[in-house]
Amino acid sequence: MKNTIILLVVVLLIKNNPLFAQGVLKHLERGNAYDVVRSYAKAIPEYEKYLRSNNSDVKCELRLAECYRKVNLYEKAEDIYSDYFSVQPANDTLLLKYTEVLKRQGKYAEARNQYARLSDKFPRKNQCITACDSFLYSSTQPLYSVENLFKMNSTLSDVAPVWYKKGLVFSSNREETLIKKKSSNSEFPLYNLLYAEGEDSLYPERVSNFSVRINTIHHECCASFTADYKKIFFTKSIDKPYNNDAGSKNALKMYSASWENNNWTDWQTFVFNDTTHSYGHPSVDGNEELFFFVSDMEGGYGGTDIYVCFNIDHKWTKPINLGPHVNSPYNDMYPFYHADGTLFFSSDRPEGMGGYDIYSATENEDGDYEFVRNIGAPVNSSQDDLSIYWNNEKTLGYFASNRPGGKGEEDIYIIKRKK
Repeated sequence: MKNTIILLVVVLLIKNNPLFAQGVLKHLERGNAYDVVRSYAKAIPEYEKYLRSNNSDVKCELRLAECYRKVNLYEKAEDIYSDYFSVQPANDTLLLKYTEVLKRQGKYAEARNQYARLSDKFPRKNQCITACDSFLYSSTQPLYSVENLFKMNSTLSDVAPVWYKKGLVFSSNREETLIKKKSSNSEFPLYNLLYAEGEDSLYPERVSNFSVRINTIHHECCASFTADYKKIFFTKSIDKPYNNDAGSKNALKMYSASWENNNWTDWQTFVFNDTTHSYGHPSVDGNEELFFFVSDMEGGYGGTDIYVCFNIDHKWTKPINLGPHVNSPYNDMYPFYHADGTLFFSSDRPEGMGGYDIYSATENEDGDYEFVRNIGAPVNSSQDDLSIYWNNEKTLGYFASNRPGGKGEEDIYIIKRKK
């Protein structure tokens, strides 16, 4: 007993020592500094060290939970949120983060219980609850099979597959790309457009640079082609603004090029590109009559919205927002326009299975995209599922996902309709 008392006194003396307190605060300051610049993996150990001596700092605990969530440590984030909501009243913002952590682990029943705690003012509450029910009781006999294309995937990110001649054009930031410059926002290389082909065209495996004319020291990604493959639309990052306007920022832009004399030439910038917003993820119909894309321009419904332009007299009309059924207060992106008129896209709206899900949208009698549905498993999962592409019959397709069991950050998967 005497030794225990002595030890307790020593601990209290150390904790009350100004030098000790100063040393502990350094961990909090470092954690905050890393957090601000989105270096979540580096912020985590600093926050953990600080909380060992200040385990009553709820604000720091929630910051740590968010860092865990950002680096996919969902179980650790769940522990913090669970403890927090066991004593704190419901909070819509934090509840959405908590439900996302639960869904990422496939815990749809638990997520449903937390969605029920959302305030009645939350506009998507009922959709979230209904969606969890559907995920819990969905069919155990899916119409499609999904398979990882391991031979063409890398240990980094491979996304946005689209059919091109006898193979696939896709976007990748793999280390072996010819362009070695690193992105200013990450430690990964820049995205380039790559081409994969093979003896079996459905399972391409030989990967090469798609075009030395198109791939540069910037990001190039998300290609879309006309039916004859003679014109390409793609996204490109711009390191520096075009001018010195106060509102200018580094952003994504869209370009097109034409195939002439065995090379990509006649480069054109999308007429509505500007220096204050991003424009990307183009999807053109085969006859170049419709042009879908993603932008964060003002007047949208959320982070990024999907827009459409019409080709009239060889000029694109002003962008039209696809409205509140397709677009949400969240991020809606990677549109793919199918020949039958269906629009597919990806969204991180809270009623999904987890992360980004793939949705389909069809038109009503007035020609507006109104009927939106989650295409469900096995294409969608508790992780990020995005950038889908279908053949004309919708019997075969490709998409990207970072689901468990993959080779890298995001992998490309093949979808086949079961016979």
